[in-house]
Amino acid sequence: MKNDEGLDFALSRKTGRMVDVTMVARGLACDCVCAHCGALLQAKKGRKNRHHFAHYVAGRATGLCGGGRESALHAAARQLVAGWHTIELPALLVEEAGRRASIPGRVISIRSSELPDDMRGATYWGRDRVRPDVVMHAEGETIWAEILVTHAVGDPKRARLERRAISTLEFDLAGMHREGSWTLATLEHALRTDVGIRRWAYHADEARLRQQLREDSEAIARPCTGMEVPWIGIAHDHEGEAPDPVLSGCAGSKAMDWAPLVFDPAMGLIPRDPAKRLAFIAQVYPEPTRYELSGAVAFLRRHPHGDGSCWVTIGGRSPGGRKSAYDAALSEFARSAGLHCVDFAIAGTREVRGPQCHEQLDRFFSALARSTAAEGLPASDL
Repeated sequence: MKNDEGLDFALSRKTGRMVDVTMVARGLACDCVCAHCGALLQAKKGRKNRHHFAHYVAGRATGLCGGGRESALHAAARQLVAGWHTIELPALLVEEAGRRASIPGRVISIRSSELPDDMRGATYWGRDRVRPDVVMHAEGETIWAEILVTHAVGDPKRARLERRAISTLEFDLAGMHREGSWTLATLEHALRTDVGIRRWAYHADEARLRQQLREDSEAIARPCTGMEVPWIGIAHDHEGEAPDPVLSGCAGSKAMDWAPLVFDPAMGLIPRDPAKRLAFIAQVYPEPTRYELSGAVAFLRRHPHGDGSCWVTIGGRSPGGRKSAYDAALSEFARSAGLHCVDFAIAGTREVRGPQCHEQLDRFFSALARSTAAEGLPASDL
C-alpha cells in the first residue's frame, strides 16, 4: 500500500483517543488530527475508494506526512494494549551449550497500565533512559510492552532492558501499516490472537535459564549421543506465578520419551511427533470434557494459557461419518462468535482462541449433544 493513500486511525480532538474511520462523521466533522504531525484531518467516506483519513491543509486534502500511517498504527496499538485487563504471555525458548530450555506461556491479570509517552516526561525511567510503549502492572510483577512498526528493539536498548531487569514483550506490526483498511476491532483481534507477532524482546528469567543450561551441560560426564537433552517447561496452575522449567535427563529418563521436541509459541518445547504430542498433552494438561455426538465424539480441553484459549478434537467412526459436518459447524460458530480457529498439528485438533472461549464452545457442543439425543441418533462409542 502506498504511503499517500490515507490513514486508518486518527487522534480525536474531542476525546484525546485514537479512533478509526468507522467511528466518526464524514469530512471535517470527524474533528480529528494526525497522531504524527498534528495536522487537521478529514474522514474520506465516499462510495468508490476505501474509507480513510486524509490530511487537510489550506482548504484541500493532501498526501500524508512522512510517518503518518506508522505513527497512527503505533498509537492505536499502544492504546489497545494499555486497555487490556489480561494479557497472554508467550513461551520463552533459550538455547545454550547445545541444550534447550523453555518456560511455557501464561495469562496474567493486569491491575493498571501506563502510557509513558503520554505523561509528558513526568515519569522517570532511570539513568538508562528506557521509555517503553506500555507499562503493565500485574500482581507481584511489571511487564513492559514495545510496539514494533518500523524499528525493532536493538542491541543497545536490549542491554538497557537487561539492566532494568523487567520482562519486555514486543508486538511486531511491521507489515500491518502497508495493508490498510484496519479498524480498532480488527487490530485488537490481531494483537490478541496472532501469536506470530508477539515475542520477548527481553525476559527476566533468560539469564537464569542460560546459566542452568551451562551448569547442567558441564555436569554431564557422558552426554547422551544422538539425542536431544532439552528442558521441558511445564505450565504452572496458578495465575501470575512464573512457571518453572523441568529438566529432562539422559537416556532412560521419562521426559526423554517425548523427544525430539519442537518449540510452540504458547506451550514451549513439545513433542514433534503428533501421537507423542497428544500423549504429552493428555499427561501434562487438564482432562478434557467429552461430548457424545451422532457418529462422532468431541473433546474440549482448556489450554494452559487460560480461558482465552482451548483445544478441540473431533473424532468420527469413519471418513464417511458426520465429522466433517461438525468441523464445518465449528468453523461457522467460531466466526460468528468472534473466535479464531487454527490447526494444532494433531489430526482432528484445532486451537481456538478468543474471549470466554471455553464457555462458548461448551455451550456449542452441549447444544450439539442435546440435538443428537433429540434426533434419537446413536452417539459415538469412541
